[in-house]
Amino acid sequence: MEKSTSEDGISGDEEGLLEGDYEIVTTKKRGTIFIEARIRDELEDEVDVATRHLEEQLSRPNQTFSLFTNLLSDEYGKYKYSGPTTDIKTYRSDDVHIKVQVYQLYHTRRSTEEQDGLPQADVTPLPHIKFEGQWDELFFENDIKGDLIWMMTNILRFSQASGREPGDTNPLMLLYGPPGTGKTTLCQGLAQKISIRLNLAYKRTRLIQIKAAALLSKYYSESAKQVDKIFITLQRMCEDDSEEFICVLIDEVETIAITRQASAHGESQESLRATNAFLTGLDRTKTYPNIIFLCTSNMVDSLDAAFIDRCGLKIEVGLPSLASQYAILRGRIQKLITRGIVLSKAVLPSYRDAEIERILDSDLPGSKIIHILGLIKSNQTTHESREGQISGRSLTQLPEQALLRYLRGEDCDLDLVLELIEKYVKAGQARGVETSIDANGEDPPDGLYTEFDDILKTGEKTTSGVGPGGRKRTFTAVSKEDHALDQALEALGECFGAMSELIAGLRER
Repeated sequence: MEKSTSEDGISGDEEGLLEGDYEIVTTKKRGTIFIEARIRDELEDEVDVATRHLEEQLSRPNQTFSLFTNLLSDEYGKYKYSGPTTDIKTYRSDDVHIKVQVYQLYHTRRSTEEQDGLPQADVTPLPHIKFEGQWDELFFENDIKGDLIWMMTNILRFSQASGREPGDTNPLMLLYGPPGTGKTTLCQGLAQKISIRLNLAYKRTRLIQIKAAALLSKYYSESAKQVDKIFITLQRMCEDDSEEFICVLIDEVETIAITRQASAHGESQESLRATNAFLTGLDRTKTYPNIIFLCTSNMVDSLDAAFIDRCGLKIEVGLPSLASQYAILRGRIQKLITRGIVLSKAVLPSYRDAEIERILDSDLPGSKIIHILGLIKSNQTTHESREGQISGRSLTQLPEQALLRYLRGEDCDLDLVLELIEKYVKAGQARGVETSIDANGEDPPDGLYTEFDDILKTGEKTTSGVGPGGRKRTFTAVSKEDHALDQALEALGECFGAMSELIAGLRER
C-alpha cells in the first residue's frame, strides 16, 4: 500500500493538535487522501473488489491511522506497502475522504504484435515492475511531482468531458531543462502513477517510448513517412480499444520538432518534412480522450514555435538545489545499505537533521554528506557541474562509481563509503571531469598528470603543470562516454564506402 505524501497529500485546510506522540490532523473541509495498495504478485484479486474492500476498512467511523508499513496489517499480508515511511501524521477517518487505488505490477515484455506495429518504440504495459520505486527516488526543490499528477489528472478530466470534440488544451506535456535532471525518469514515473490513478476508468494502460532519433532516415521523404505511420498506428490503437489508456513518451523531442526556421536556412529539408508530419499527427490525435503525450527536451530554444504552442503543459526541470542534492545522495547510499552492499543498520538523517548534525559533530554521516556536496559547490572539482551545480544523474551514479573505483576488499561500512565518495570527488574521477591549473601558478594534486595520462594525449611533454618554454598553462581533460568523434569517423567511412561503390557501378556501365 502506498501513499505518496508530498504529491497527493490532503486537499482542504488543516488544523493540527497533538495527541500522544502523534500529530492529529483535522480539516475544516473534508480533504482527500489517495492511497495506493499493491496486490502481491502471487495473488489475483479483482481490482475493483479489493478497492471497495480497502476503502470500507479504512473509512470506518472514529478510526485513526498513520501512513506506515503496518497500515494494512489486518489484511494478513495480502497487500504490499511500498511507499514512504516518514510521514508522522495521524488522520481521522471522519475528517478525510479516502480514495484507494489497488494495482498489480506487470513483469512481461511487449508482444511480437506490438513490436511489429511500432518497431521504432518500446511498448510496456503499466504499471510495470521496472518502473516501481522510480517516482520515490526523484527529488525536486518544489513539489513538481504532486503538481504534475494533479495537472495531468485535470487535463484528462477535460479531455474525457469533451469526448471526441476537440478540447481547448492539448493532452501534451513538455518537460525541458539541462541534461541529467531526471526528465525522462519523471515522465516514466508519471505514466506509472497515471496508470494506477486511472485503473478504474481504463482496464489497461500502455507506455509507448518512441525513439525519436530512429525516425530520421537518410532516404528522401522517409522520415516524414515513418512519423506519419506511427501516428496512424496510435490512432488505430485509440479507436480499437477505448478501455485502454496510452501514454506516449518522446525523449529529446527536438530531434523531430526542431524549429522550421532553421530548416529554411540550410538545415535538412528532411527535418522540415518530419516536423510537419509530427505536428499534423499531434492534431489528428488531439480528439482522443485515451491518449497523452509526454515529451522531454534539453534544447527548448531549438523547438518549433508551433510545437511549443500545442503543449498543454510546459514545465522546466532545473538542476537540483542543495537540499535536493542531499536527498538524492542520501537515497542512493541508503539503497546500497538496503541491498547489503554497504554494511550498516543506520538510517541516514533528513537534510534538516543533517544541518543540525553538522553544527554538533562533523564526523556524523549527515555532516559528511553535506561536506561532500560542499566540495562540489565550492568548485574544488567541477564534477560535471556548472559553477558548482551538479545534475541529479551524476549524483545518482556517484556512490557506486566511487565504490567501483576505490573499494579494495569485500566489506564496506558506512564510514568507508562516505570516505571513498569524498576521495572520488576530490580526485576528479567522475564523468565529465574538468581540472585546471589556476592562473596564480598553483599546481594540481600529486599524481594528477599520471592519473589522466591516458586521457590528455596532448602530444606535449609537461611536468608539474609547466608547458613548453616554462610557462604555466591551463588544460582541460574531458572524458566523454558517447565517443562522438569515433561515431563521426565511422559515419564518414561509410560515406566514402558508399561513394566508392557508386563510382564502381558507374564504371561498369
